[in-house]
Amino acid sequence: MRDPCDHYTMDLIGGSRAKPGRKPLGERAMTAAERKRRSRELRRNRLQELSVTVDLSRDAQKALDKMIEWWGVSKKEAINRAMLIACQSQTGRTGMLFDLDPAFLLTERGSKRRQR
Repeated sequence: MRDPCDHYTMDLIGGSRAKPGRKPLGERAMTAAERKRRSRELRRNRLQELSVTVDLSRDAQKALDKMIEWWGVSKKEAINRAMLIACQSQTGRTGMLFDLDPAFLLTERGSKRRQR
């Protein structure tokens, strides 16, 4: 039987108490430099994607719903594809809907090489 006033003797049944605080991500706790490097990398990755809030007209919303249904993708992916297609059509190049060429977005020279 355990004495309720004894806070120093460990229980034999039930094991020891867990250490206070958050568990480390790896085998050991990170150093300050490692935490800072990780936070900078996470911040850099968050800035890669822009977040935009827009108000769509009823017709634009219906068109977006049709694109989502046709392509079977999320709203984000449908908007990305639509924007890329619009950009490509304005520059004189109509792109394929499913095989997007990332080299085209980086340089115009890359698309001219593929046309030869």
